[in-house]
Amino acid sequence: MNRHTRRIVSAAASLAAMVSLAVAGSAAADQAPQPEHKQALGTVEPDNPSSVLPEQGRVKIGTDESCYDIAASARAALGGADKACVESKPQENAITATARPAEESANAETCVTQPGYTSWTRTGGMCMKGMEVTFTLKSDKGKVLGTGRMDVNTSMDLSTTSTTWNELITVKVTAVSGQVKNLNIAFDVNCTSTCSPDKNRPWAGAKTLGPGAQASGSVTYTNNVASGTRDSFQTKYHMYVTHTGSIPTQPHVNWDSPTEAKIRCDAEFTTHGCVIPERRATLEYSLSDPKHGAAAATYSFAQGYLRSWAPLSRTDSAAVASANRERTCGSQSSDPFVPMPDYVPNDSCDEFPFAGSYEGGTDGAQCADILPQYENGQWMIYEARADKPVTYSEPCVRGHVALDANQSAGGKYGAFAKSERVLDTEKFNVHIVA
Repeated sequence: MNRHTRRIVSAAASLAAMVSLAVAGSAAADQAPQPEHKQALGTVEPDNPSSVLPEQGRVKIGTDESCYDIAASARAALGGADKACVESKPQENAITATARPAEESANAETCVTQPGYTSWTRTGGMCMKGMEVTFTLKSDKGKVLGTGRMDVNTSMDLSTTSTTWNELITVKVTAVSGQVKNLNIAFDVNCTSTCSPDKNRPWAGAKTLGPGAQASGSVTYTNNVASGTRDSFQTKYHMYVTHTGSIPTQPHVNWDSPTEAKIRCDAEFTTHGCVIPERRATLEYSLSDPKHGAAAATYSFAQGYLRSWAPLSRTDSAAVASANRERTCGSQSSDPFVPMPDYVPNDSCDEFPFAGSYEGGTDGAQCADILPQYENGQWMIYEARADKPVTYSEPCVRGHVALDANQSAGGKYGAFAKSERVLDTEKFNVHIVA
């Protein structure tokens, strides 16, 4: 069965199982003249969720180890230890949990991740759960004289409307043995670019912690990105661990936020804000939306039949968008769009790919002209012109959609670009739901 057969299903079988669609104008559509003389292409369905990038990205925590010599004056008190080593690695075989309890930050999105990983979403921020750090005292013969284990967690909450944000950092001593009774722990953070921490230490100095005790605090970052520009960067972490009575002076555990998940702050909209663009933004339209169900049906047909759910690339140029629309739907098209008011009151040309994308702007003569009609609780797609049969090889679609629905769908796209901070040339998904 080819993809056209899979996607084009009978009116009785396609969306009959869907919840009843409360589409504005649907009653009028049901009562409108049925285009029986036009070729029925079938119904449209919501797209497969597998075509949408998962909301959360993640990467496993790395490993590291550093060692330093114990001062001669401190060796006797530590059972003859002359070296200390600090090793970091991902925690294994633990249950999924939250890195930031909601009660600790009522304004921040709780970050859920599997221990041993750093996870992130586009707009919610990033968290690291379950970095296991082990402090080990060794004799000059390499014998282990004592250990201390720590659990390190971080959780930052980004904002799409601000370039200042906070991060909670927690270090808990989970166990000690032998000559290790307590640990002195200090911490600081930094950034790789114009981002800077206003307060780069989650707690002042070094804290002495015994088993079960923890040090916890927040740091604040600000990115003073210039108007009209963008900046991508990583955050940097330095953890200092020493035995009781010793003051940490050099970082023993160092790591950066994942290169796969660089944070991007920009000042390209009226508001300034930050996202993690590795997670591609998804623009969602609903077939049952009372404002633009017909537009959603048009995009669903184009996505499913002609583009295989390929992403679009946003253009922030009004001139480019206007020129694109003129080539597809307007006076610059070599094949004029002909309204069909008998079937669609206040008919207009709704194009896909969008004029506001770099994929838009194809000559309308090359587009499939379709007529979406709401019939019997589902959207049926017809060929709009007998002299221009749909071949399924077209690079674009021109749908006959009422002007108010067309404009509503366009407004949703504009609001989406701002709320998700989709910048010029950036790719985004279009997702059609029931």
